[in-house]
Amino acid sequence: MHYKTEYRPSKSMSFFIGAVLILLIMNILYSIDLNPLLVFALGLFTSFFTLDYFYEKTVPGKLRASISNKDIRLFKDQEGMLEIEVRNEGWMPILNAAFRLTAGDDIQFEKDISLKTRYQTETISFFTVMPKSSTILKVPFRARKRGVSKIIRTDIEVPRIFGFGSLFLVQSNRSSDELLVYPEQLHTPPFDMRNKMIQGLFIQKKALFNDPMLTVGTRDYHQRDSMRDVHWKSSAKTGELQTRIYEKTTHLSWMVAINLRSEKNYAPPANIEEIIENIAYLTSRAAEAQIPYSVFTNLSSFDSHTFLSRDEGSGGLHYRSTLETLARINTLSFTLSFDRLLKHIYLHKAMPSHLLFTGRTDPAIDEMLLSFQARGVEIFQIDESGVLPYDAYKRSGSRVPS
Repeated sequence: MHYKTEYRPSKSMSFFIGAVLILLIMNILYSIDLNPLLVFALGLFTSFFTLDYFYEKTVPGKLRASISNKDIRLFKDQEGMLEIEVRNEGWMPILNAAFRLTAGDDIQFEKDISLKTRYQTETISFFTVMPKSSTILKVPFRARKRGVSKIIRTDIEVPRIFGFGSLFLVQSNRSSDELLVYPEQLHTPPFDMRNKMIQGLFIQKKALFNDPMLTVGTRDYHQRDSMRDVHWKSSAKTGELQTRIYEKTTHLSWMVAINLRSEKNYAPPANIEEIIENIAYLTSRAAEAQIPYSVFTNLSSFDSHTFLSRDEGSGGLHYRSTLETLARINTLSFTLSFDRLLKHIYLHKAMPSHLLFTGRTDPAIDEMLLSFQARGVEIFQIDESGVLPYDAYKRSGSRVPS
């Protein structure tokens, strides 16, 4: 982080400079004899003024600050320590300076001085650093909520050692530093993963996946079949579209689809944070059991023209990247319709053995979920209370609750 001076005139310094100029002008124009002691004082003040000017011009360009522990990741309600290295590359000392740090309110500094309406947290640390040396500022904080807390800005107030007042240094470059707050894992005791979700891993049922390399026959084409599965040679012989019948091979994988819209509204569901915490728990269990899984959201990624997602993987490293994805979900960002996300997955992604989705359904979403079911995918719905099979709602004739 680099700094430049923000000019704030000192009334005391302006007064003394004005007084010196008046005495010098009177001495030149009217040849007024000045008292030797006053002349000495004026000379001393002129020397201090020159040194103060030199101090003002050199300190900002020689002062650097950087975050030492950049990769900060912690769970909600955990406490952490931000370490900031301040380097003085110049020949002038910096005494009792104030370092002001402002970040997003996903975290809260221990000595927070910000206004609650600003959606920021702010703190001040004092330091002294000698020429050609550095010091480390330790700033304790607490993770308040899931999200990405960015370092918004830093300011430094440096007392003038040769004059009155202080130098006010503002950051001249944009900071890219951020702190990731993972969602808390919301445990769901009523949900038995081993019995309901990963049955195929242990008794090899409901975990079958079509192997496109092993075609065992054909059947009449249905409306929900993918055009990629059409057997064109058989269709030409019979005069009607025929769909390939594949060999079933045991495969277990999860696909988690997160709906960040509340029905047809753009606003997020009221229980979205609890749902995300539940997903953090479920994916941790999947990582422990070495179950491959992927995560998709209907949050638009403008840079890649796709959706914010995490591709399929397994194990601890994949779970860490999943937590990062969950932390980066901004529920106030632009989202696309959930049925559009499901259609994107259906057309462009390999089918999982289990699809877990969140949020309330509507006819368009139901239609896409039935398409997944037609391809042998087991579907479950996640809310803040746990996980239930999608078929349980369909049999009762009710919609999936939010």
